[in-house]
Amino acid sequence: MAADVTPSLPRPPHRLERLQAWMAESGIDCAVLFGADHVNHMCGYWRYFGGPSALVVAPDGERTLVVMRDEVPVAAELGQADDEIGYGERGFGLDLDPVAGLIRAVAAVPAVAAARRLGVATEIPGANTRLAADITAELVDASAALWRIRLLKDWDELERIQAGYELCWLGQEAVARAAVPGVSEIELFSIAQSTAQIASGGPIEFVCDLLSGPNTAEVCCPVRVAGTRLAEQGDPVIADVVVRTSGYWGDTAETHIVGGNPEIEAVRSGLLDVLEQTRAELVPGVTGAEVFAALHGWIVTTFPGGELPHHGGHALGLTGFEDPHLIPSDTTPLESWMVLAVEPGVYFAERFGVRVERVYVVSPDGGVELGAMLAG
Repeated sequence: MAADVTPSLPRPPHRLERLQAWMAESGIDCAVLFGADHVNHMCGYWRYFGGPSALVVAPDGERTLVVMRDEVPVAAELGQADDEIGYGERGFGLDLDPVAGLIRAVAAVPAVAAARRLGVATEIPGANTRLAADITAELVDASAALWRIRLLKDWDELERIQAGYELCWLGQEAVARAAVPGVSEIELFSIAQSTAQIASGGPIEFVCDLLSGPNTAEVCCPVRVAGTRLAEQGDPVIADVVVRTSGYWGDTAETHIVGGNPEIEAVRSGLLDVLEQTRAELVPGVTGAEVFAALHGWIVTTFPGGELPHHGGHALGLTGFEDPHLIPSDTTPLESWMVLAVEPGVYFAERFGVRVERVYVVSPDGGVELGAMLAG
């Protein structure tokens, strides 16, 4: 489902350079980014169950990472900041307001203390207000700039998304092997999770739709979640496996068939054709609304009596469901280096549903499957 040849795409400036450019254009003396995703995005540091953190970015790109005291050694090892500062005391859970220590440490960073105009983006509620009480600089909201920067993915981000994507496919392969008569949905769900987590070598974040038989006609969570239903011969099993590792998400959806079913196999084959047609539409300038309209039209034409009651896809990165989206209301023009999970499905009321999903990088030649992009 990928282009035959990975196109040669000029890479955009690195995301840190794009942030610096915004700072220069906006007269920002320093930027402060609060929260794990912002920190991971701009300096590559992410921890499972890490404490509140922040990153200070000077106009020359120098980065100061502020983390809980006990995290400093691992932050120095895993992140790409120029300096790491710890706050608080040794131990965990002893302070009911660790953000107060984070704010004090950030305010004491020389670049922050000297700033007259400070760009701030936060994922920690109230952090900007609390910081404003400790400094004299004018605060400028940097959220829109960070949103815009996140839309395009750098090469190292593609690699991190791919790591999660590969774990998703390992989970899918485990479901395919285990999808036999008598297995329950929750067993298949658990098999996918444990397979991906063991392969990762550490804890992962995991989300999964796992439905079988007539349940698949009800689309997915939150309408219905994996339960005790036992798979029967000929059943479809929809597995939408989503995994986060190193702070970035991979996403897959596949329809497995218990023992074979010609009707469902034909529908799945038709959806793969729709997926390929949609892949070709992923070019700069087209909007998510336009791609959705084309995808929806192909599905209702190809599968009389079927419906597509959900989105046609979405971007991936620091979250598993981010902008832009392939939905009727998203008019954001696609750009090269956006990463989109395309997810066509078709559902026949009270009978069954089928869904497939692949991840592509937007290019002038259409979407390039993520693994092919990195291999090229």
